[in-house]
Amino acid sequence: MSQIESYSPRKIAAMAAFTVSLAGPVMAESVMASQANVQFANISLSTPASRECWARYVSGTGRTNDNIIEEVAFRVPCPEQMTQGFMHSLQRSLAARGFFSGHVSGRPDAETRAAVQAFQRANGFNSPILTLKTAQHLGLVPIERH
Repeated sequence: MSQIESYSPRKIAAMAAFTVSLAGPVMAESVMASQANVQFANISLSTPASRECWARYVSGTGRTNDNIIEEVAFRVPCPEQMTQGFMHSLQRSLAARGFFSGHVSGRPDAETRAAVQAFQRANGFNSPILTLKTAQHLGLVPIERH
């Protein structure tokens, strides 16, 4: 829901000067207000809830002695987080720990997946899919506090 407010030219000039101070230096003429009153709409947008992304993985045959398929579901960084810069950081972080020796390309190639799996296996989870917990452990995404 929007709320319309009316401001005097003096208040408009003050707001424009504040906006200019945030944006950086500009010409003085750009902050002059006209003599007419101007209306501004204040629109409040709710903050979107944090999104959770999940993956499922079946290791080996994924079958138990009873011939039941077992798979594990776990949280992962969301696709929009997996940028080339993120992949660069992941590769460098794994290389610093001795798990990645390839070219830091920023691409999720087979060597990167093998390094992720080796790192995760050494920490108790055998999967080539990067978990959110591993990304947090490597300092690539913030740790969530509840």
